[in-house]
Amino acid sequence: MLQILYEHPVEWNDDGPRTLKALVNLERTFSVSPHSARQKANGYLGRYVAMAIQADEPILVWRKRPVWRMQIGLSLRGLGQLATFGTVEVDAQTREVITLSIDEIASLQERANAIALRLTPTANER
Repeated sequence: MLQILYEHPVEWNDDGPRTLKALVNLERTFSVSPHSARQKANGYLGRYVAMAIQADEPILVWRKRPVWRMQIGLSLRGLGQLATFGTVEVDAQTREVITLSIDEIASLQERANAIALRLTPTANER
């Protein structure tokens, strides 16, 4: 199944309800498949974040620069996916990963480490 998210650049004022009308005629050729985008994202995450951090199913985000957006999750062998931490994006035309900031990477690593430490046995417990 392919999911498409259309981002509509409209401001929302907090002055009550608002009616939105979108007449969307979407047509564009994409060079990067969802599978290819996920592979690229997982390669990036494994290299710069951690091997246990992986990208989930891609969603096409339709905007001026379309991207494949994927949830980032922690997966541990024998336990499966344990948590979702954020998102990573891959350009749907060039297959370039939209790089995460140093602070975002550090935050992902800290949260993943905290969960892994609580769920995996230490050397003394074996």
